[in-house]
Amino acid sequence: MAEESDFPVFVADSGSKQVDGLVAELVSRRPAPIPMAGSIPTELQKKVEMNGRFATERVKSALKKLEEMGPPAFPYLLKHLEDERYCFSETLPSAVDGGGWMNETVGDAVYLVLSNEFSFVGGYKVRKGADGRSCLPLTFEEFLGARGGIESWVASVKERSREEAFTEFIDWCIAEEGKRGFASKEDETLILSRYQEKRKELAIPAPDGKSGRE
Repeated sequence: MAEESDFPVFVADSGSKQVDGLVAELVSRRPAPIPMAGSIPTELQKKVEMNGRFATERVKSALKKLEEMGPPAFPYLLKHLEDERYCFSETLPSAVDGGGWMNETVGDAVYLVLSNEFSFVGGYKVRKGADGRSCLPLTFEEFLGARGGIESWVASVKERSREEAFTEFIDWCIAEEGKRGFASKEDETLILSRYQEKRKELAIPAPDGKSGRE
């Protein structure tokens, strides 16, 4: 399997040399091993990590450092959302050989940082509302829409902590779930408890004294 190769990498100028330097590290020096949704060879399956990712140490380190920078880095990261160069791969639940293979771009990785890797946190695929209609999970994309789009939201949180920025998303979800209503008290208790668990996770001090996912 191909190893990393070193060559100059250039990225858009966001105004922050520190952020741009880390984004340049997100450009994988190792090509994607197989096409999107391709059949996954046994040899490759053994190299996929427990979280389903296949990434170089350089990419993993850069992602971690960008996450640790938190919301102050977000305005600069916006400049890199459209970078389509390969970053890492991951397997997703699928009928394709036990896992769907996805090749993610630098822009995808940047979005993961901006979203705290939250897509939806309610812990359900579909549920019934108080009116009996089916409800799909609330997503981070919907939250951004309610906040006027990603640029508007980034501007509003750039001076906040990661915990404050993403607790706002969870609290929005809780409020919106309440507007939908629940089919039963049991459903309400279960679903809201999942949000509260996510909320607590953001506030749990990490070993280095930082909070949540930082």
